[in-house]
Amino acid sequence: MGRRLAFAKAGRAALIVALIGIPTAGFAAVSIVVQSTQPTQAESLRYDLGHAVAQMQVVGPDLPGMRQDPVQWQYTESANGSPVQESDGDARFADLLDHVPAGAVSIPVTSRSIVLTGPKGPIGIQAVEGAVWSKVLDGHWHVLDGAAPTSRDELMVTPATLQRLGADIGDTVDLTDPVTKRFTITGTMRDAASDPDAQGVFLPWGTTVTGADAAPAPYDLTVYLASDAPTWSDIRALNAHGITVQSRPVVLDPPDERLHGAGLSSPIGWFLGAMALLGVFAMFEVALLAGAAFLVGTRADTRSYAIVTSVGGDRRFVRSIVAGSGLVLGLTGAVLGVALGTGVGVLAFHLVDNGNVGSWPGLHIPVGLLLSIGAAAVLAGLVSALVAARAATRVNVLAALRGSLRPAAVNPRTERRRRIWAPVLVVAGTVMTLACGVGVLLLNDRPVQEDKLAWVVGAGVAIGPCLMQLGVAMSSPWLLALVARIATRLGLSARLAARDARRNPVRTVPVLASVMSVVFVASVAITWSASQHAQFVRDYEYRTAVGVATADVWLSNEDGSDSGYDAAVTAHAAEVVRGVLGRDRVRVLGVVSEIAGDRPSTISLLHSWGRSDCRTNDTTSCSRYLVSQDSSAPHIWTGTIGDYALLTGHRPTAAVRDALASGRAVALWPEYAHDGHIRIDAFRDQTSDGPAISDRTRPDATTDIPAVLDVQTPRIQVGVFMTRETAAHYRLPAVDGMLVTKQSGEMTPAQSDELTSAWQSLGGADRERWGGPWFQYEAGPVDAQGIVKAIVLALAAAVTIGATAVAIGLARSDGRRDDEVLDAVGAAPVLRRRVSAWQAAILTTVGAVIGTLLGLLPIRALTLRFTAGPAGTSHLPFVADWPVLALLALGLPLLVTAGTWVSGRRRHRVALRRTP
Repeated sequence: MGRRLAFAKAGRAALIVALIGIPTAGFAAVSIVVQSTQPTQAESLRYDLGHAVAQMQVVGPDLPGMRQDPVQWQYTESANGSPVQESDGDARFADLLDHVPAGAVSIPVTSRSIVLTGPKGPIGIQAVEGAVWSKVLDGHWHVLDGAAPTSRDELMVTPATLQRLGADIGDTVDLTDPVTKRFTITGTMRDAASDPDAQGVFLPWGTTVTGADAAPAPYDLTVYLASDAPTWSDIRALNAHGITVQSRPVVLDPPDERLHGAGLSSPIGWFLGAMALLGVFAMFEVALLAGAAFLVGTRADTRSYAIVTSVGGDRRFVRSIVAGSGLVLGLTGAVLGVALGTGVGVLAFHLVDNGNVGSWPGLHIPVGLLLSIGAAAVLAGLVSALVAARAATRVNVLAALRGSLRPAAVNPRTERRRRIWAPVLVVAGTVMTLACGVGVLLLNDRPVQEDKLAWVVGAGVAIGPCLMQLGVAMSSPWLLALVARIATRLGLSARLAARDARRNPVRTVPVLASVMSVVFVASVAITWSASQHAQFVRDYEYRTAVGVATADVWLSNEDGSDSGYDAAVTAHAAEVVRGVLGRDRVRVLGVVSEIAGDRPSTISLLHSWGRSDCRTNDTTSCSRYLVSQDSSAPHIWTGTIGDYALLTGHRPTAAVRDALASGRAVALWPEYAHDGHIRIDAFRDQTSDGPAISDRTRPDATTDIPAVLDVQTPRIQVGVFMTRETAAHYRLPAVDGMLVTKQSGEMTPAQSDELTSAWQSLGGADRERWGGPWFQYEAGPVDAQGIVKAIVLALAAAVTIGATAVAIGLARSDGRRDDEVLDAVGAAPVLRRRVSAWQAAILTTVGAVIGTLLGLLPIRALTLRFTAGPAGTSHLPFVADWPVLALLALGLPLLVTAGTWVSGRRRHRVALRRTP
């Protein structure tokens, strides 16, 4: 009987199946797509090893004490007190080739930057050196076209590099750096974990590795073994030399010696947690809307239940009929949803799969997860029917048999409980949220954090608003009654809609609660996003004016130590960059180095007259820039008036132009100006390993320079600016070291790639001292959360539209007798259309406004602050994005109402039903 009842009304059954099936399909599709980004063990070994049996790498010094995980072979630990843990960094690394098992077939592979010249000119590119085209490594690398090299003067490239060179298979290209040699292109190939447009060159082993000086760094070399896979005991012996090994037999049958912590960072756990959280919320929404549909259907089938009761059916039997119908519809929605979601997920995978096995290792159908999603959908259908099953056992049999359709009388006992619990839940939820917010504040102010307590107070902040929503939902009949009173002044259609909503809470309260909960989540997300952006804006420090890109030419020695600036290298770099960006677009500015190298030198620092006891950063008097020493953001700049205009983004004032022309300096921060002068402190014989300079360090010499103050709004990371002549007059060690250019936006990948290639091709010996141009573009504090807000609004709109459609559909189904009465008295069809629109406006507006206001409370609780907070912390402010929240609270109901009005047009009048 439950199955027959479930499909007795096709429209109602389709609605419930859709409410259950659509979310189920979404979850099923997402689970397939996400699971397809997680490689299986076989797929991981296929990419890591190809057809090889093992690979070896050096990860530490040649000292005992390190051990690896047998499965996650790059996860290592060092024993306490072992030689490797106590090494000072100067220990020798093992030669990996010396530890290859005797008799094993090995393929060494390394990478190096090269310059390759083709028909379109030279390009700088990263090359892989080794026989990666071997069939042994097919799976990690894959030959696409042509043939593998058979001699040492042949190479392969990726299709994108072939096009970039302007060459074809069979053409010759010249390797000009680090060695000079001519090669023939024999074919194309690519790394299986790269995109189709990736650049790459593949050279025979030994092309650049020609001597001890050109040998690759120990940790840049990988050796693949085509035979003789190391056992676990062999691996443990190699670990003592700082070598880790991935061995196929060991991975497939690992020993019981896994390291604690290996595998704990898998992203699939976060995905399952998010799925569970969203699944519970989706079940809540489905239970509300499908439950309303079941209740309306129960009221429509009251006569049928009365007949069952009159012939001897007890309450348990009636409950089982209604619950059975929910179980059948839930199962139907689950099966259809999982099937549809599986199809959509498979289609989505094939649409986004670009052949990169690092991103999309293979299509995976998580059968267990899909069954869990289906079971949750069935449970949602059953839960939705339980309330209706309870209502079906409480029908007035005699009244139902004679056709009475009067609304059920309010149970005084239930009303008393509602009057008590509704305000209690609202107050308790508010107090819990604010109290746990204070708890979060107290926990954050402690020097030692305890995660368990943080979880407790965090859960309180989340549970409190839920209790408030439950209390508001219990108060919904009173809210609708208040709206009904107000609607009496808004015309006949508004009055009818409000009265219908008040008199039928079984279908209006669930919809109102659904809209309120969805908008609440959206309000929380929007307010959190706005608060985070406000914190970002508050703490953001501009390097220069917006639209300016800078690159520092900071050099390093062979051992990686700092070497400072060199005017000749800077001039060389400027010429190379101008060849790419344009000769007139790049300016060279001088700077004063503030970082000591390994050789004794004099460091010149601006004397700050401001505060030195700042607890937090505020981008002005307590800016991090005032105490930082960063080669990309120096404090003393030199250049021309035009350079100053470029850095600040506007034409200098007359006072600034006069000061620069007369040999004075310009202070852009008031902390550096005092009585019309700036002071520069000189500290002699400073080295990188010497004691750090602090406020208490006495300078060896001081220099006062006349200066004018020109504070920028917002402030930029330029402390003092002067001409080169002024710096030379006061004997400041200013050196050309900054490249500055005006850009319309961030450097494109093509521009960055062209700059890198130009420097590798034309940099010569200076490449060993400077890594190449890397421009930092000043775009200002761009709000990157706009897409998040748009997605949140779209999801809220989708759920709200769906909930309102359910409400209007149930109202039309439940109110057919009312439509007949209106037709009988001659009411125009437009009146019913207006009633539907007003009902949509009432339910969505009340739910959206309450949900938006409740969504502010959790963020307000989390951002409580009564003191300055501990030193070094940046407190999250409470900022509500009122325009977006207004769009959520008022614009969304307006959109839904307009859609209801447009879709509510009927072509025919309702046929009158005559009853004897």
